[in-house]
Amino acid sequence: MVAVLNRLLGALGRTLITVGTIVLLFAGYQLWGTGVDEANHQEQLTRDLATSLGVDAAPSMSATAIDAAIQRKLEAIDPATAPPMLPPREADVVGTISIPRIGLLDKKFVEGVSKADLRAGPGHYQGTSFPGQAGNSAIAGHRTTYGAPFNRIDELSPGDQIIVSTRQGRFVYEVVASPENTRTGEAGDRWGDAWYTVTPDNVAPIQATPDNRLTLTACHPKYSAKLRIVVTAKLVAEPAATTPTTAAPEQEAKGTPNTVASDEDLIAGDPDELEPALAWGGAFAGLFLVAATVAGVLRRKTTKAFLPWLVYLVVAAPCAWLLWTCFVHVDRYLPSY
Repeated sequence: MVAVLNRLLGALGRTLITVGTIVLLFAGYQLWGTGVDEANHQEQLTRDLATSLGVDAAPSMSATAIDAAIQRKLEAIDPATAPPMLPPREADVVGTISIPRIGLLDKKFVEGVSKADLRAGPGHYQGTSFPGQAGNSAIAGHRTTYGAPFNRIDELSPGDQIIVSTRQGRFVYEVVASPENTRTGEAGDRWGDAWYTVTPDNVAPIQATPDNRLTLTACHPKYSAKLRIVVTAKLVAEPAATTPTTAAPEQEAKGTPNTVASDEDLIAGDPDELEPALAWGGAFAGLFLVAATVAGVLRRKTTKAFLPWLVYLVVAAPCAWLLWTCFVHVDRYLPSY
């Protein structure tokens, strides 16, 4: 009886250790693994933008070289004479955003702020003005996952520059002080010199305005979706020609016009990802259990101590791949910050 109890307790202990390890690995994936996903998206967006601008993006060219060519091309465009942009489709690359003060340089941003869009980089709120044009242009980004492009926007100060480049040229914005009427709660927690916070259901910061501004939003505080942090910057030159904030013809045909998205889109998960997450997780668990069983049998039946470890070594790569794929789907299922 004691022997059986010891075996059960041993099995329970090993199970808890395994589960704990997987949870820690998933936390690591969220913080660093998603950055790999974002980097891959950014490289593809770089090549897509280069192609749309007629810039050489040969497979042999590095992303850095292509980036430099893109910036030269965009800086050569005169916003005063540039024609209106065509309305992009959701997930299309719109341009680049740089915030030198916090080390964000030439990050590609896309159209849309759904979780799928923000996996690729910052996203332009559909229905708001486009950067460089008249009105309020709003862009959202993550602070802790998927490259965390807006991780340090709470460090911005009035006068800091935000540079946005689109097919209409290069536009410079200057960060402005947070309005006095938004400075509620504790300084440094709820507001700063150049930022303030709102509740997730407050979409006032991204509504149309008579002045020409850029509004950045992200979750606040870090690792939480309790609030939204807001940074506002003013355009320092005349705006470019206006692009109608209507859907592209393909979208109109589907009956999905561009409208200002709910800020909840920043973190919303995809319920359709639960089934593949469970399937890949089950495949990992099955393979791991088979390996553990075989290793246990070898441990009892042979004196060659290396054989059980050899079993684990053989399945290490496929187990890692299955677990990584499971993490990808779990992350897409869960809200993100």
